[in-house]
Amino acid sequence: MKKYKMKINGEDYEAKIVSYDGINAIVNVNGTDFNIEIDNNQAPATPKLVRTEKKHSNNTVHVTPKPQKTASSGSGVMAPLPGTVLEIKVKVGDEINDGDVVLILEAMKMESEIVSEVSGVVKAINVNTGDSVQENQVLIEVGE
Repeated sequence: MKKYKMKINGEDYEAKIVSYDGINAIVNVNGTDFNIEIDNNQAPATPKLVRTEKKHSNNTVHVTPKPQKTASSGSGVMAPLPGTVLEIKVKVGDEINDGDVVLILEAMKMESEIVSEVSGVVKAINVNTGDSVQENQVLIEVGE
């Protein structure tokens, strides 16, 4: 985890980059986590700071908007970052749509709603509550 010390308007700050995936980052500044979303419509090096009211707030992980698609064999919901499964919101046989919340993942003491990128029927759930998952791990398999 890279650390930076900086002075802004005469005040000292210590910032740590907790995670970065090219689109989103979590930065800890003086003990408070901030989600940073990179605005692709501006210069790539210009991050947009999104501040939360509470230190441990529920954050929703959103995927870049895409046209609604239906599941094909082998489709599924993947972990956007490493973490621990707190709650599974669907069960095998449920019909889900693109954008539906399917589970809650805790990463770096922050809860994130994980949403489906496809519409279809839940064919398999590959994790249980309490499981640790890795980035890009298939959590839920979705089919037609």
